[in-house]
Amino acid sequence: MTRLQPYSELRWDHDFWSLLRFFRSLRLGGTAAVSGWLNTLQREGVLNGQARSFPIDPALIDLLIAYVPASTKMLGMALGSLRSEEEAISFCGKSKLVFGSTTTKNKTHHQSSKALISAVSGIAKSVCIEAGTTLDPDPQRRAVWFSEKGLHVSARNLDGAMPSLENPTLVWEIKEYWGKTKGGSKMSDAVYEYHLVGLELRMFEEKIGRSISHAVFVDGKEQWSHRKSDLLRFIDLHQQGLIDYLIIGREVETDWPLIARHSALVGRL
Repeated sequence: MTRLQPYSELRWDHDFWSLLRFFRSLRLGGTAAVSGWLNTLQREGVLNGQARSFPIDPALIDLLIAYVPASTKMLGMALGSLRSEEEAISFCGKSKLVFGSTTTKNKTHHQSSKALISAVSGIAKSVCIEAGTTLDPDPQRRAVWFSEKGLHVSARNLDGAMPSLENPTLVWEIKEYWGKTKGGSKMSDAVYEYHLVGLELRMFEEKIGRSISHAVFVDGKEQWSHRKSDLLRFIDLHQQGLIDYLIIGREVETDWPLIARHSALVGRL
């Protein structure tokens, strides 16, 4: 996915992102309800709370009015990029990548493959070998950054790091869901988790004056298609800059090799 102007030019802590989160929390539903709410906001210029009205800068309102349809269009593109499990497995087969499966105690449940994990790790390994650098494709502990200006430990175990878990220049997280159900709260939880990781990275970057890239991979057409609001919030986090690279579905086949190659070369410096 790409970041849009002028939103990519806003800081991650710009007031616009708080207004956007407020808007998303309303769960307005259909197009008519959204348009009505935005028109009222533009006309009155305030958010009406239970205790008081909060004035909103007209420039932020204009940004929101333009962003809502733009993000809806990006959601359509994201949905079009999602793969079925069969497509993900097919790519692994063509690329000679071995993948495991996520097993559950209840054998009547769908035993999902780890095709996306295999693709992400396999491509990264190949790129790092070519670039003469290293990676940790399956961390079992948290990433750590040491700096003269401070120490940062990731809020959770991540899914990959380059060139290592110590002072990585790129970290990534993966959410692939291939079950035949409509998904659930675990998909909303993923948004919160990645928000936290990205927020803490941006705050640490401010402290040490150095950039750390945060990539997120999402796949699973069946389930994510039923969780459009969560997928849209991933898009918001990407546009905000708390996620540097949002790689959805088949973009792992096209975009990830380029991103990984660039990051490998940066990490080698």
